[in-house]
Amino acid sequence: MQSLRSPYFRYGIALVFVGAALILSLLLHTILSDGFLIFFLSAVMLTSWFGRTGPGLFAVFLSMAAVAYFFIPPYRAFAVDLEEVPYFLSFLLSALVTSWLGSARRIAEEKQQAHLDELFEQTPEAIMLVDLQDRVLRVNKRFTQMFGYAMQEIVGRYSIELIIPSQLRGQAMNERERLAEGQEVNVETTRRSRDGSHIDVSEVSFPVIANGKCIAYYTIFRDITASKRALEDLHKAQSELAHLSRITTMGELASSIAHEINQPIGAIATNGNAAVRWLAQNPPHLEGAGEALDCIVRDANRAAQVIGRIRALLEKNPTPMIHLDLNEVIREVLLLTSHEANRRGATVKTELSNGLPPVLGDRVQLQQVLLNLIMNSLDSMNSITDRPRELVIKSSRDTNGVVLEVLDSGPGWDEQLTDTIFDPFFTTKKDGIGMGLTISRSIVEAHGGHLKAERRTPHGAILKFDLPIAAGIK
Repeated sequence: MQSLRSPYFRYGIALVFVGAALILSLLLHTILSDGFLIFFLSAVMLTSWFGRTGPGLFAVFLSMAAVAYFFIPPYRAFAVDLEEVPYFLSFLLSALVTSWLGSARRIAEEKQQAHLDELFEQTPEAIMLVDLQDRVLRVNKRFTQMFGYAMQEIVGRYSIELIIPSQLRGQAMNERERLAEGQEVNVETTRRSRDGSHIDVSEVSFPVIANGKCIAYYTIFRDITASKRALEDLHKAQSELAHLSRITTMGELASSIAHEINQPIGAIATNGNAAVRWLAQNPPHLEGAGEALDCIVRDANRAAQVIGRIRALLEKNPTPMIHLDLNEVIREVLLLTSHEANRRGATVKTELSNGLPPVLGDRVQLQQVLLNLIMNSLDSMNSITDRPRELVIKSSRDTNGVVLEVLDSGPGWDEQLTDTIFDPFFTTKKDGIGMGLTISRSIVEAHGGHLKAERRTPHGAILKFDLPIAAGIK
């Protein structure tokens, strides 16, 4: 490359092109008497293109000398007849213009190419140009920084062998096939650096089309390792906050929980005493004792189920996504909240649609959502004295899936706050943390649904969410 830029080379090509033009002009002069004009102007153009301004002007000088000596009277003399001067000057002007156009076009293209090269090198994203055989043709500076390869270490080698983890090579080959067909590929995946470490990247690849055919493709890499880790940390923090919300809610339900457990325990004690009395009779009343013992087993199982539901709600470990009957989830939560509703003087009604299709969800998370909505409704009705405190739980099916609604007869909220009730830390409770509805909405959206709030006429609020029907269920 350095030799191509040397003045010896650049001025040498002027001699070569003008010499070739002279030979062609002499050979074809009998056939094309004015053909020398085309040949010499072409020589000037080519010299200006490859050698730029100085060699181009040198080619003009050589061409003028050759034309004056061989093709303008008097022949074989470096002189021009007076009547041929306009013709000679016209050729001179054409040669100068041709030289200027050739050199100016080449300089403009070199500047444009230099600008494109600078953009390629200075862009903040890593870029790789690969041919159809997957050989790397070019990479930019950011690519070498991201993957740790020097330019000479990667150019000419196969990209799949260098940056694609072995377990992802099949997927990468499928992407190459799509690119060869002229499609663009946009994925988030993992790539391997020179030291063997893995990098999470957002990868955009698109083909380079020439004459209707794909001849190569560009790939742009963005390192998303930090943002992905930040997102994982955010999800972890959200999970921790959701766990805290469950514990807080269960603390508010402590009296209801105690009531739910005391009922079966009290029944167990009563039936135990009855069994003792039946057995103490002479002769022992075995049938009555047996019935009492059956009741003890039933009540013990009931207490175990209550404790199991409480433990599930308090555990931090995620539960699996399974097919759920939403009506069953509603009944489980109502068992936990029934005493709290009675204590606050609220009447709970249910309007549960029969034959609801199952939804795919996390039982504990959906219980938490419903628990939050019910407790919010009960809290909102605490100040109501002029009308019944009524809580209605509805389930139904619509075109979007399964819908659950919680309606109360509380004061509702100011219409100006409609757009903010789901915002983090927004609360109307004196001791609230303002995360219950925010967490509930994130849980519902993670299940593919939507949580909405509406004002109820004439009083109260409606909080409802929809969930998609489990795949494969009609």
